[in-house]
Amino acid sequence: METIKIGFVDFWPEIKDEDIFTPILKKHFNVIIDNRNPDVIFHSIFGGMQNTPKYRCKKILFLGENHRAKSFNSDFSISFDPTTDTNFRLPLWQYFILLKPEYKKQLFNRINYKKFDRFCSFVVSNPGNFIRNSFFMGLNSYKRVNSYGRYMRNSHELYKLTNGKYWRDVKDEFFKKYTHKFAITFENNSYPQYCTEKIMDGFLSGSIPIYWGDPKIHEEFNPKAFINTTNIDEIKKIDRNPFLFERIYEEPVFTNKQKDKLINNLGEFEHFIIKILKK
Repeated sequence: METIKIGFVDFWPEIKDEDIFTPILKKHFNVIIDNRNPDVIFHSIFGGMQNTPKYRCKKILFLGENHRAKSFNSDFSISFDPTTDTNFRLPLWQYFILLKPEYKKQLFNRINYKKFDRFCSFVVSNPGNFIRNSFFMGLNSYKRVNSYGRYMRNSHELYKLTNGKYWRDVKDEFFKKYTHKFAITFENNSYPQYCTEKIMDGFLSGSIPIYWGDPKIHEEFNPKAFINTTNIDEIKKIDRNPFLFERIYEEPVFTNKQKDKLINNLGEFEHFIIKILKK
């Protein structure tokens, strides 16, 4: 088997727990992690991308946030943008499905709770979205919204549990223990096809996601299965009407066409990675 030396540079701190690349490569190569003299580096843009320019090997950029790959000096990229010869569209929510394949089964068989412990969840660290902040405060004035993130935290249970543990594992277990009727899943900003893990996490928690962000979100998820609005009165109406709530809650997360599209894209990602490494 061919040997390949790879490095990881300018990623977020949790990359050691969220590395989807090495398991894929080990099916095709003898993989050696070597950040000093790699054949190829996988990199992102954290820390101002201070280390990436030092390397003269093949560079593969992963963008999990709303940036354009062409703005960075890399040979290939993985991002939200449409697939081309040099870029593969892998939204962050699909990245996490590759990391945790059990998510796919859970999404294909939507969780339906018969009763809920709490009204609505909110998990945000970035304070920069005025639309999201205003919506949270408005909905919280109607009924308590449990905010578990670093921003506007009013419930400390989730924060206390994450100490020293991988946050997604803790979060998954937490939302099995405490069920929420709704989940605010607004993106940091709005851009076509920019869709992170937020709406997926809302579905995985067994809630109805309340969404704002990607104007093409209906191409990714069944638009009948969540609420795409910034109108608090609409949420009140659905909350007070069991028939309206159940009509949304019983819809599948994906249409059949969307399900096939997802399966195909996840499979094609491995082909893309191996192809560009063998060039």
